[in-house]
This record gives sequence, structure tokens and C-alpha cells, in this order.
Amino acid sequence: MKIKIYYFLGFTLLFFSCVKKEKVLNYSETVNNAISPINFVNKKLESHDLIIFDDALHSAKEPFDFYNELLEYKVVSNKINYLFIEVFSITVQKHIDKFLNSKNLDQELLLPVFQNDFSGYGWRYQTYLDLLKTVWKVNRKRDTQNKIKVICVDQPIYWDAIKTIEDYEVFQKSLIGRDYFMYKMILKEMKGFKKNIKGLFLTNTRHSYKNIKKKNGEFYWNTGTFFNQFNPKKTYAIRIHNVILSIKSKNTKSKDKSTDGLASYSYNWIQMENGDWDKAFKENNNKKVGFDLKNSQFGKASYIGNHMLNFKEGQTMYDAYDGLIFLKPLDELHFSEKMNYFYTDAFKKELKRRIFLLEGENLKELLKAKKLKSIDEYIESITHHKNIEKNYFLN
Repeated sequence: MKIKIYYFLGFTLLFFSCVKKEKVLNYSETVNNAISPINFVNKKLESHDLIIFDDALHSAKEPFDFYNELLEYKVVSNKINYLFIEVFSITVQKHIDKFLNSKNLDQELLLPVFQNDFSGYGWRYQTYLDLLKTVWKVNRKRDTQNKIKVICVDQPIYWDAIKTIEDYEVFQKSLIGRDYFMYKMILKEMKGFKKNIKGLFLTNTRHSYKNIKKKNGEFYWNTGTFFNQFNPKKTYAIRIHNVILSIKSKNTKSKDKSTDGLASYSYNWIQMENGDWDKAFKENNNKKVGFDLKNSQFGKASYIGNHMLNFKEGQTMYDAYDGLIFLKPLDELHFSEKMNYFYTDAFKKELKRRIFLLEGENLKELLKAKKLKSIDEYIESITHHKNIEKNYFLN
């Protein structure tokens, strides 16, 4: 009897070992046959009107390095009419336009853009400023009719009108329709996909999904889902490879006020397929590549991401995205540098008002946790943050 058990266990281990090796071989085959990310995007722009990019994290640096490359590469850039950006509210559109139409490269014109983010503290990622500068430079070489337009697509926020925490909570409630709002804003500029207009939508994970469903079979209506359902074959969703969010549980006692809501969950960042994706990239000498998820081992991988607590069993990464781009190994990726230039004296006063409003009774605890004596010290600690890039880490 023992011999039969050992035989069975041995056979089982051998079977799973063979399956594992076959998966790794399939990953490697896909990567080996892939093309460069720039050529990949160029090819997709020929067959689709809107490319949706998931940067994985807004703070990630490498996706923006790649966006700049795309814009500076004429073969691709000449195809692009619009650059749609999620994190910029439509209330700052006039400032973006003024900057892009200015004769001189004047970043001071963008002060209101970075001062009026949803958090209230200011949008500090240097990558976004550098991207806007790249568009300005590229547009210098294009005639008036063919300049790339940067369109802010996020919901309006008027900090002047937010006087109490209740006002801010009303604003947050309005975000329930955020994905549909961005969908309609983009669709309007794209003229309903009837004019052969080409665009890039720069967003992150929870807005880029194309087809993720809940356990009951209903869709999670992400921005990418609206496009995939109502404008089939017009868009193409690309995940830029990075660590991925794995959500474990929800913290019902959380007082999180952020718009992403992550502080309300227990989560960590992990490698896809226990690192098998990264092994395949390494075997290909970590060359930059882009490829379709359809009919690939990558696309067959079980879905991991923002909707993990309530998603339909059997869904895969191809249900979330159409393609994947690999830029660098995980241990070579960086966070964006942070910038301080928009913290003018006037904005520091406004920031002080917002902090009192947002933190309220929790302000004393916040200062104590940060070992600071006053809100003025807190503001100085924010506005003099060192611009140091940090490598990513896995929990």
C-alpha cells in the first residue's frame, strides 16, 4: 500500500513539475517573439484609435520615460492627436492650454494644475511636469492644425468652494460616476470614433480594466470597460509590467479620505505568477518588449488586481488587458522624483487651510505621529521633501 502511495505522490509531483516547465516555456516563447514597445504601440495605433495605458502606479517613473519616448518618436507621434490624462481635473484645462500655446517654456503657467489635485496637498510627481514639457517641445515642430492636444478628463474640483469637511465628502461621493465621466469626456474629443482621431489615455489600474466582472456576472464599469462594451475594437488596453496589487481584505474601521481608497484595504504588492513572468523576461536578457495577451500564457494567468475581493471565478489577465509592455526588471524600477516648485507662499497658506479642513480632529495625532510640533512644521516637511528616487520593493 505504501509503495502505491509513494508512486502516486511521485507521479503527482512529476506531473505538476512538467506543467510548470511547460508554462515557463510558453512564457519564454511569447517574450522571444515579441517586438519593441514603440513598434508595438505604433502597430496598435494602426488598428485601434485609443490606446489605454495602465502605469500600475501613478508614482512609477519608467512608464513616463516611455511616454516621452513615444512622443519624441515621429513615426508614432505624428499619428497622435490627443493625450488624455486621468489625474488632471477639467477645471485646470485652461492652464494646460495656456502653457502649451505659450511661446516660451514657462512652467509657472502650470502652478494651478499641480496645486489643485483631488488630495488637496498638490500633485508632486516630476514625471507629469516633464511629460507636459515634452508635448510643448514636440508641438514646436508641428503646424497649428496638427499639434497634440492634452485633455484633462477627471471630474471637476473647486477648492475655493470647499469650505468644510462635509463639502469635501460631497465631492468624494460624486466620484461614484468618475469612470463614466472620463469615458464621456474622451469619447467627446474622439468624435465618437468616427473621424479617425488617434489618442493615448494615461491612467492606472482601476480605470483601465476592459472586462472584469463581479461574482454575480455584472461588470465592474471601469473607464476601459465602457469603451470595450460600447465601442468594441476601437480601444486597446496595455498593462505596463510592474509589481501588482494583491488585495486580501477590507478594513471596515478605516477613516481613509483618499480618492483611491487603498488605505481601506489590507494588501501587498507581488510578482505575477510567483515571478515566472520576470524569469521569462530575464531569459530574454530583459529586452524591452510589447505583445498581445490574447492566446498567450501571460493572458491565461489568473486575474490579480483591484477587484479581487469580489470577481467572477476563472477570469484572467486577458479579461483585464489586451497587451503587456515590459520596460525594466522590477528591481531596476523607480518612483518619480517629487517637485516642490508649485509650493508658493500663497499656496502654502491655502494648503494650511486645506489641511485643517481635511484632518480636523485627527491633526494632533498626525503631528504627533510625524514628531512635529505644528502645522507649519508639517507644511515645511512636505514642501522641502528631498527629490530622491527609490527602487521598488516587494512586500
